[in-house]
Amino acid sequence: MSKIYEMENQMIIRFPPEIAEKIRDAFANNQQLPMTIEPKIGKGLEFEVSINSLKYQDKGVLVDLPTITESYKSKDYINLYKSNDISQMIWVGKKSNTRQCGDKVVCDSGLTPPTYDIRKDFHRKQPQIDIGEIQRVEKQLHSIQSEFMKQAEEEENGSDDGKKGKKRYNKF
Repeated sequence: MSKIYEMENQMIIRFPPEIAEKIRDAFANNQQLPMTIEPKIGKGLEFEVSINSLKYQDKGVLVDLPTITESYKSKDYINLYKSNDISQMIWVGKKSNTRQCGDKVVCDSGLTPPTYDIRKDFHRKQPQIDIGEIQRVEKQLHSIQSEFMKQAEEEENGSDDGKKGKKRYNKF
């Protein structure tokens, strides 16, 4: 009988771009990358991340993502099923776009380009709109529309008084 924690292991680790490229190349060539992730004692959210084959070692920090990312799996390459919700990741290297919020480190951007600075956009103050001004503009639009409809009806009925030339529309 297998244990639950052995069945499903998913995590997101963001490396610096130059190291991420080397990791991508290693995966493309089916190379093994022995990696160790050890928590620092007494540091809470900090980790020591090392990749032996690339001779890389750096500090990583556990950050909270602004959105929940769903991950999916497939056994037959046709049907997908949801396998996990991911709301944290380990950020390795220089931290950018993160900030300390109490005892947690939070990230202002999500994982994809559309979610760049999503936390700032989501909590942005909405502009205050004066309802009286909206009603006034609606009345102006209604009067312009009714004037236009009257002129269109007059043209249909043929009551242009025999005048030809430019049509004049009243300005508001």
